[in-house]
Amino acid sequence: MLSTDQSLKDEIIGLARKLLPIKAISPESGGTGESKRADEICNILKEMGRDDFRRFDTTDKTGAVRSNIILKTGNLERTFWIVSHIDTVPVGEKGLWSKEPFAATVEGNRIYGRGSSDDGQAVFLSLILARQLDVQNLRYNLGLAFVADEELGSVYGIQYLMKQGIFKKEDLILVPDSGSEDGLDIEVAEKSILWIKFTINGKQYHASRPDNAINAERESMKFILKLDAELHEKYTARNDIFNYPLSTFEPTRHEKNVDNVNTIPGIDVVYMDCRVLPVYDLDNVIDDITKCIREFERESKVRISMELVQKEQAPVPTDQSSEIVKVLSESIKKIKGAEPRIVGIGGGTCAAFFRHAGIDAAVWSTTVPEVAHQADEYCIVDHIIEDLRIINEILYTKGD
Repeated sequence: MLSTDQSLKDEIIGLARKLLPIKAISPESGGTGESKRADEICNILKEMGRDDFRRFDTTDKTGAVRSNIILKTGNLERTFWIVSHIDTVPVGEKGLWSKEPFAATVEGNRIYGRGSSDDGQAVFLSLILARQLDVQNLRYNLGLAFVADEELGSVYGIQYLMKQGIFKKEDLILVPDSGSEDGLDIEVAEKSILWIKFTINGKQYHASRPDNAINAERESMKFILKLDAELHEKYTARNDIFNYPLSTFEPTRHEKNVDNVNTIPGIDVVYMDCRVLPVYDLDNVIDDITKCIREFERESKVRISMELVQKEQAPVPTDQSSEIVKVLSESIKKIKGAEPRIVGIGGGTCAAFFRHAGIDAAVWSTTVPEVAHQADEYCIVDHIIEDLRIINEILYTKGD
């Protein structure tokens, strides 16, 4: 049975205060990984009397330990999995925060802190499910996966776990890593992801003599604007199942070049984040980018190299008639009294890797979509309690 709402709120806040202060940032983003946060999750599970978890640690290319935790309960044929990730993105510009990023600041019904929404609320939900589990009345086994490395491609997280033979094709996979504030969006499709690093090589010189320089920063801006226009002009397909229905090609990160104002930079490094509708093959996109580079180099004295930071071709969407979508939809309708919406998203989640493997997966939660990766990130406690009711309706209601 569910605890009272107040006791659940107190429990959620207690979990947040234990977990959010522990930094869990990838080494590639300046952190040390999520192993310390995994340590605390293991401690919490042990305090619940749930010491039947398994921990799967692996080492990344920097030598850092990347940690995953699996807890599976029940002896039934099928398992209902909840997959939450325990890593977070960096703080970003700290001056934009009005709250301490690595703390659980509670104001009314909100918990502020980096990772509170993405993906803290799913972690809190999973831990409460572990504590209140009623094994005798389960409709499915309950599987909880606390995974690493989701923010930078899941190589050491769900991709690593899937090689361990933990998940079966007949399992139901729920990834609470995206959603809507009314809790009615069930995500069954994601866009392809392409992250590209461009290095523009010119010639460094004193800023007073541009005639002796090749200004890599100026040429970098010109190139990115040219590429941006060409990609948006060509890749115009629209799919209204997605919450932004078009492919996107966004210049994002810009690495520091020279330290002083009076030097023209000879090297400039910029990145682009592409979220491409599944109708397009990423290899074709890459071919077009390569063509644009060659054309630009004929017009400019710079030379441009390209490195693929991440490339993930979108899998076939989850069938809308699959059991995970069916049971989730039925439970949402019963608890919320409204019809769910089937959607696609531009962000990438762990669900994509299950879909690639032919395992049905849905992404759903009740959440505030615009706070992830933002300053003053927060989650709403009542959203977690509402989601708990919906999950319990799935787990403990027998079929006809």
